[in-house]
Amino acid sequence: MANKKRFKGNIGNQEVVITSTKDDAQMEAVFEIANQQLAHLTEANPSLSVENQLVLLAVNAISDQLDMQAKLDAGNK
Repeated sequence: MANKKRFKGNIGNQEVVITSTKDDAQMEAVFEIANQQLAHLTEANPSLSVENQLVLLAVNAISDQLDMQAKLDAGNK
């Protein structure tokens, strides 16, 4: 089993600590993309609360994950 470590970063103005087996470069990329997507959500929907923006961010991430899995599954047939 891979070693887990703690990674500290910010999403929006909220500091979070993630326990992960991923390296720092990947976690930094994750936080950067999350913040870019939050900025786009804020620009597109300035009246949304931070909580609603984070819910949309999570839903979009899961949707993207399902799309990628469907492409992988289609390629394995």
